[in-house]
Amino acid sequence: MRFLSNLAASAIGTLVAFGIVFFMGMLIFFAVVAASDQTPRVSDSSVLVLDLSGPIPEVVSGDPLRRALSDEPGYGLHDAVSALDKAASDDRIDAVWMQMKGVSSPWANLQELRSALLRFKETGKPVFASGNDYMMTERDYFLASAADSVFASEQAMFEFNGFFITTWFYQNLLENLEIEPQIIRAGTFKSAVEPFIREDLSPENEEQLTALIEAQNDVFMSAVGASRGMTVDALNQLVNQRAVISAKEAYEEGLLDGLLYEDQVVEAIKTRMGYETDEDLNTVSLTAYVRVPPSDAGLEVNTEGEIAIVYAEGAILSGESSPGDPLSEATIGAETFKDAMDQARESDAVKAVVVRVNSPGGSASASDAMWRAVRRTADEKPVIISMGNLAASGGYWISTGAETIVADPLTITGSIGVFAILMDASGFFENKIGITFDGVQSSPYADLFSGFRSLEPHERELLQGWVDDTYDDFLERVAASRGLDVSDVDGIAQGRIWTGIDAMEIGLVDTLGTLRDAVHLAADRAELGDGPYRVRILPRPLTFIEELQRSMNARVTAAWADLTLSPQEIALLDQARTLRGLLRDAGSVQARLPVEISIR
Repeated sequence: MRFLSNLAASAIGTLVAFGIVFFMGMLIFFAVVAASDQTPRVSDSSVLVLDLSGPIPEVVSGDPLRRALSDEPGYGLHDAVSALDKAASDDRIDAVWMQMKGVSSPWANLQELRSALLRFKETGKPVFASGNDYMMTERDYFLASAADSVFASEQAMFEFNGFFITTWFYQNLLENLEIEPQIIRAGTFKSAVEPFIREDLSPENEEQLTALIEAQNDVFMSAVGASRGMTVDALNQLVNQRAVISAKEAYEEGLLDGLLYEDQVVEAIKTRMGYETDEDLNTVSLTAYVRVPPSDAGLEVNTEGEIAIVYAEGAILSGESSPGDPLSEATIGAETFKDAMDQARESDAVKAVVVRVNSPGGSASASDAMWRAVRRTADEKPVIISMGNLAASGGYWISTGAETIVADPLTITGSIGVFAILMDASGFFENKIGITFDGVQSSPYADLFSGFRSLEPHERELLQGWVDDTYDDFLERVAASRGLDVSDVDGIAQGRIWTGIDAMEIGLVDTLGTLRDAVHLAADRAELGDGPYRVRILPRPLTFIEELQRSMNARVTAAWADLTLSPQEIALLDQARTLRGLLRDAGSVQARLPVEISIR
């Protein structure tokens, strides 16, 4: 028996070793294949094709292996914008063809890409857009409307029916679980805590969300109207009186230029461009074109220095950043961000820094540590803040460390307010899963943040003082940065969110523009001369191998727990995971936006 068990163990070990060697060999093979053509060939009279589906991330790793073996797109937002600017100068690129397949990027990112499309059109080269048999949503149409001609197939769906925001509320859920949220906040508009203590929007929250969605509608309708030669009043009347939900209706109302299948769109492009109808259409994908050197397109890259783009994307926490996964949000860790800012500050090659903020905020102490990292760098080099879709609360806190703030018209910003939340889960543990608590303590306040009892009135006063002090510090940061009196800042703070347009009017941002505008402004402050510029992305995105290692570590931990824990322990672990999201921020002051705001 021992011989057979040893033989089986040896066989299994051999198979495992062979599997690992085979797997690593396949990784190397795919890496070599993916990296074999780093400079794609672009034919004369080519059309640049933008396959627009799903999200367009702010930044990608650029790792060929990760692109080959995972679902990472071949380009990020900065890559796409740079490629369009490059194509505008490339004599081999005659036109752009957008293929709309359900783009889901935030509105500010779409605005960035749309601006690049309009710059391309200024060269006289045409832009085409088609939805084929895909549903063309308002996000798709926001980009497509910038084209000279927009097509969709006859039976396709078409969404042109206005915008809405839905907020989820958890008060009844927490009551059913017998979890009591204990809230301390500063700011009458600080709606981050509302989902835990209400069943609907407060008047203040409804006011700010209404202003947000009206601004979204104004920007959308103005952009569409300018491109399609229609008035904003006519477009609003169309939405209010008769929503457009089919391509046929969109064509009848002048929102589309034709109802064509994909092969017919190809023929229409050939005819418009004067190509031979019996020849294939020369195309190059955006994924390939981003790898074309600017010099191949006739552009000379500025060699005077680099512009570092430091990304602050996700909720703000202490420690290291996390890319997120389907069960958890992406986070920007204060330590990771500080390391990135240190690299940018200490590098002699980096002449200026753009901090790209896309964050709802988070931990106030982590936000302040990140503010310090921005401030230290700004004392030595030009630092420009570029606000993406979201730069609110803690995201705005860190922005005040720079000399200039550039926001998109649709950036959600402000939310200058703070709160603390402690969940009393004693009822949940005792009445739902039968766990009670007892113990001893050295002082009356020792178990203040335990989460297993209600706060006493004097303890609430203690926490309220802490929150108010943090709020006062926030106001002073903003006042010093924006050249305002603290009382004036308090009047526009109170946790209220603002669009980029409104934020500029009240002095919270300096100018409206894109990430590209922020890069050019930073280069101008550093006196680098004309672009395009060499750009360094920080923090460096993880490669496939690094991401695989992170994922495997998490999987090994989960597998080990399944093997070593009893069913009762696993059940408790599941309950702990359910509560983790609610209890994660307990005992800390938060400078954070409410729940995720998604305009649809």
